[in-house]
Amino acid sequence: MRKIVSALAVLMLCLALLPQARAEDYPPFQGIAADVAGVLSEETIADLKTLSQRLEEETGGHVYVLTRHFLGGVSAQSYADKVFQVWDLGENDTLLLMVIGEESYALALGGLAKAALPKETRDSLMANHFRSAFQSREYDQAAGGAARALAQALAKAQGDGLNVSGLFGAEEAQQPQATPRPQSWNEMWEGMFAQQDYSEEPWDWDTEWEVEETHVNWRGILIWALVIYFLFFRKKRRRR
Repeated sequence: MRKIVSALAVLMLCLALLPQARAEDYPPFQGIAADVAGVLSEETIADLKTLSQRLEEETGGHVYVLTRHFLGGVSAQSYADKVFQVWDLGENDTLLLMVIGEESYALALGGLAKAALPKETRDSLMANHFRSAFQSREYDQAAGGAARALAQALAKAQGDGLNVSGLFGAEEAQQPQATPRPQSWNEMWEGMFAQQDYSEEPWDWDTEWEVEETHVNWRGILIWALVIYFLFFRKKRRRR
């Protein structure tokens, strides 16, 4: 009985210490994107770096992204806040944590960024630009959409605009094409003849004249031959 109690005590102690041990397992600072879970494409990582560079030029802030598979029982928000401290991020910086295996996420912000984006604003941005893609396991779209929305909101809150064109597969808006006006019967008729005239090859008048002249000569010869036949040969046969 004592062995069973001792084993249970040791097991409970290990379980109690496990989250704390996992919580200390923070990845080293890797720049804008620390894709520990390996779920982001190279294109998305490159766009995240470009976006953060543009945001730094406008506001001095950055948007960081960290992906993990599991946290070992630690809450995503606690982990994100601790990583923010370990990485020594700035007051105008934002960290997005994506926990793939646990399907959880969290945001950690510096003092200036938190003041610029209240909790209601952050929740709305994540609901509109992140949550659906994350739940559908479209991690590139989730990370790119959230980072772009957060960067734009931070820049706007501080009175600056942010250029996000060409990032995360976004296509430039195409200008709407004007609807063609229906043609009248006269316009359609003229267009048919105009198209036909335009498609025809240039008329070779010299060649046509030669062909026509050749036709006339043969006709003339045939006519004269018939005339001579009727005048001379028919008369000779009658005399006989």
